[in-house]
Amino acid sequence: MMLKRISVLSVLQLVSVIIFCVGFFPQKKVLKGDNDFVIEREFQTGSKPTFDKFVLVIVDALRSDFIFDKVNSNFTFVHSLLNSGEAWGYTAYSNPPTVTLPRLKGITTGSTPNFLDAILNVAEDDSSSNLNEQDSWLSQLSSRGKTIRFFGDDTWLKLFPLETFQQYDGTNSFFVSDFEEVDHNVTRHLPEQLAHQNDWDVLILHYLGLDHIGHKGGPKSHFMPSKHIEMDAIVKQIYESVDDRTLICLMGDHGMNDVGNHGGSSPGETSSGMVLMSKKLKNYDVPIRQANVNIPIELSDPQSYAYLTPIQQVDFVPTLAALLNIPIPKNSVGVIMSDILQLLDPKLATVKIKENYHQLNYMLNKGIGKQLSIQHEDISGVIETMKDIQMDLTRAATNYNYAYLNIGTVTMLIVTFNVLFVGYKKMKHAPSFTLIVLISAILGFSTFGSSLVEEEHQIWWWIVCGLILLSSIIVPDKFMAHISILICVRLIRGWNNSGQKHIYDDVTSEVLRQHSTLKWYLNLITIIILGLQGSASDPLRFVTAFLLSALCFTYKISWAIVNREDVPSWMYNLARDFCLRFVPQNEGKEAMKAALVPLAQLFFQCFCVIFLIRLISIKLNLSRKNTVMELSRYISILAIFQSPTSNIGLFLVFHILKHLISNLIVTRYDSNVYFIIIVSLVMQYFTFFQFGGTNSIATADLSNAYNGVSENYNIYFVGLMMCVSNFAPTIYWSAFKWPLLYTHSHKYRNFAKYQLVILIFNCTYGTCLVAACYLLRFHLFIWSVFSPKLCYFATWNIFMSVIIGWIIELLVV
Repeated sequence: MMLKRISVLSVLQLVSVIIFCVGFFPQKKVLKGDNDFVIEREFQTGSKPTFDKFVLVIVDALRSDFIFDKVNSNFTFVHSLLNSGEAWGYTAYSNPPTVTLPRLKGITTGSTPNFLDAILNVAEDDSSSNLNEQDSWLSQLSSRGKTIRFFGDDTWLKLFPLETFQQYDGTNSFFVSDFEEVDHNVTRHLPEQLAHQNDWDVLILHYLGLDHIGHKGGPKSHFMPSKHIEMDAIVKQIYESVDDRTLICLMGDHGMNDVGNHGGSSPGETSSGMVLMSKKLKNYDVPIRQANVNIPIELSDPQSYAYLTPIQQVDFVPTLAALLNIPIPKNSVGVIMSDILQLLDPKLATVKIKENYHQLNYMLNKGIGKQLSIQHEDISGVIETMKDIQMDLTRAATNYNYAYLNIGTVTMLIVTFNVLFVGYKKMKHAPSFTLIVLISAILGFSTFGSSLVEEEHQIWWWIVCGLILLSSIIVPDKFMAHISILICVRLIRGWNNSGQKHIYDDVTSEVLRQHSTLKWYLNLITIIILGLQGSASDPLRFVTAFLLSALCFTYKISWAIVNREDVPSWMYNLARDFCLRFVPQNEGKEAMKAALVPLAQLFFQCFCVIFLIRLISIKLNLSRKNTVMELSRYISILAIFQSPTSNIGLFLVFHILKHLISNLIVTRYDSNVYFIIIVSLVMQYFTFFQFGGTNSIATADLSNAYNGVSENYNIYFVGLMMCVSNFAPTIYWSAFKWPLLYTHSHKYRNFAKYQLVILIFNCTYGTCLVAACYLLRFHLFIWSVFSPKLCYFATWNIFMSVIIGWIIELLVV
């Protein structure tokens, strides 16, 4: 009866979160239809464009320092153009979320991003985010009979009707394991396009390899310099093939942070480079901040990424519209870049400013434009005024669906009161009830502070330390056990950079990256101990455990070699010989590269078969041994398989800590069910953050989401593997409790108690979070801090609470 009531409350809690999210992340309302000239229409229509052709080269995740910095940049040809005045450089700032789909909307329509687009960005088959009915410079050019050709990231093909492009070829944007083919598939079209320039007016190339390198190895990856050189050579090839009536723009859609990810609001993620290039530009004055500057340059504060002239990325849209003489897209909040006005006739420049001013006021006043009477010499003042209007438009709130917000909030409150009542009654006023409510309240109240959300790992650190201190007071005779637990916890704490504000160079994972031999011997020991412990007495168990462990280790070694990591020579030879059995027609690293996908698929197939067989043996009572503990061991190997190589050794610390805690719970706490569950919950959150996770989309790890995935991209499998990868330590500590809760006759009752404790936490924590998002919906950091936190909470509820906590654990029970 208790489990039924908890089940109903769990469903209602999840539904309330989903309803609130639907109201909080609605589709943004936009002005439909294409814009037209308003100010002196006949004059503008009759004016000639400054450029006849336009080539847009987007290098995904092209951070500003990759183009302009003395240390990090290898764009030598672009540097020569900047120094000769044939190119003008800018740092283009973008609003979060800094992922491709919303940024492409900003680059093409000039509109502010919609946070929902960050979620839809990974939905391969989604069509709700397209621009079929929204104005853009592409639709403006297309309606005027211009020929547009596109090659690259297939997100463009999801955004725009296919008839926009007279010729196109899309490459999958999410297959991050590929650094080379994904760009070669774009470049292979270039010779033909440059040889037949009269056949097109606009050429768009979107390269993905640099972004993929960032996701895999970060901005300082061994692959990064060669990728810069490759992109620079492509720009040179284009520039030397076109005339002075062609404008070339090299730009990034966003940047990346210090670990190579993006999606958040850090300076590295929001600062992308942009360069306008044309042989015509050398006849004009370069931007003031570029004058008398020898590029590449070295900043006094490299972490600011503020190179040359700063602009808003959306300013590119009205600027391009002025240079190609087309109307500014209807939803644009961009301000024309003052540097390019000198390329226009003085009268036309004044008219373009008036047009821009009218359009911004049209947006600000919801469809009512405002004309301006200015002289050419007043332009600088008007541009400043337009930037103020732009700021107001950028800060404008999303059209929240208050009906859904209210229903979700009220439902969550009602469910929370019921859950707390059931918990108070069933847990019989035990200290464990007070403890879980206190932990939930502390985390709940923290959601009202943006800095506390960004640095949530600090709260979990102090909760863990507080529990260790409390336990040492309750059980003073276990002093050494508590000291050992504290040492393990401190090792976990210093393994990775956590939080969003501070980055340290001397964390354990970075030290291991620099000492690869130490890292790989630690990884080998970890996989042997976690994979084989407890299986020696049973030949069948040993064989299955050895098979999974060997496949896991071989894959990780092969992956490291393919990604140019150093490994001990004997491990290299072992992996090479093993991979040659899969692809005998290849040799050396090529064999390992070709074997990665089948090797990972074999691991997943073996894991599923072995795990399923063990589950069946539990249901049919075919084994008297501790099969639940064996299942927990298999889960550990899966978690290791989906983890970065620098974090594998962390599981050895987890393993030691698990035995210390288990021994303490059994010998001194009489296997108290509620205490086991609370410890499991706290360790899930603590290790999630210490594994490198944060409440920012930028730290969502994609590097292991494509293990076993071929070019036939499957969003559902990749999404599942991405969750397993990012929640690997959480899954481990969720399985930690299985041998303690589910190895005796009270399995079902213990499962109900577990779900009650989790529900108390999710409801109390969740109620505070939705209240914070509701009350702070106009806060400056609502989209960069609170919204990602809400996404993580919803994902945690669906993946950890439903898939792992209900479906998987019910199978075990």
